[in-house]
Amino acid sequence: MYNRLKSLRSQHNTLDALIRREELHPYPDTQHIRSLKKFKLRLRDEIARIETSLRAPQLAY
Repeated sequence: MYNRLKSLRSQHNTLDALIRREELHPYPDTQHIRSLKKFKLRLRDEIARIETSLRAPQLAY
């Protein structure tokens, strides 16, 4: 589970860099940026879900 979380965070950071790079172009591809941002949000949601599930057993005590 921790490896998956690490991988998701890495992908999230990579997408952030891709978005920033695309936004710096003289004529950024807004459709591409929009799709990258949607994927980044899905990753963020999955990261949050995993983090919650990792903390859940600790809250039970």
